[in-house]
Amino acid sequence: MRKICETMASTRLFAGLDHSVYHEHCINTPIHTFWKGQLIVMEGDLCKGIGIVVEGRIARQKYTPSGEFTTLELLGEGSVFGEDLIFSTHKQYSYSLEALTHVKTVMVSREDILTLISKSPRLLLNYLALLSDRSLEQDHRIHLLSQKTLRLKISGYLLSLLEEKLNREGKLLSEAMDEPAALSIELPVSKEVVARLLAMPRPSFSRELISMEKDGLVRVDGRVVWLEDIQGLACGLYEDCEVDE
Repeated sequence: MRKICETMASTRLFAGLDHSVYHEHCINTPIHTFWKGQLIVMEGDLCKGIGIVVEGRIARQKYTPSGEFTTLELLGEGSVFGEDLIFSTHKQYSYSLEALTHVKTVMVSREDILTLISKSPRLLLNYLALLSDRSLEQDHRIHLLSQKTLRLKISGYLLSLLEEKLNREGKLLSEAMDEPAALSIELPVSKEVVARLLAMPRPSFSRELISMEKDGLVRVDGRVVWLEDIQGLACGLYEDCEVDE
């Protein structure tokens, strides 16, 4: 149960809260276990609370009637889901959640959230910030998918991974652009999943990545990608420059 409390403390939802506020909940809450490939949530299911990923990785998927799907988002340890639905007038999930690995989750019900908010107004501020961040993340994804070329989509995704890594180190992406040294990032999932996340066929993703390697933009070693020319990757995304079609 200590793992649950530590995971809850690491989430943006419970950040900065006194552990005594939610200690009883994390001690008594059951753990839900899912195997790789298992659906955690099906589209149309009723959202009854906020889920917290204690262990593993989850993909948020949108299926078509023919069975094809697009990966909308990846959720890892400490991520939450359902926060956008529990106080909505429409509480049915509009997407599915699939376990990409062995996954453990816990659920905080709507009623428990309200009780915890009454004990700590900070939780309400965290919740509102979480919703605002969700909106910004969706805007970022729309910006990424609206890029005209495969190269721009891939470049934008790689730079977003680099920015996340730099932020954890207390650094800025703008500073890295001025440095000549190559920096590495690691793809969080397989290239096949990344391709679905970028809404492109797996072969197209691989071909473009090889082309970017030939052009000196990246160097690929399995799931590790060295960003050899960060300014070149940013060309057309953050910099006003010519972009090869």
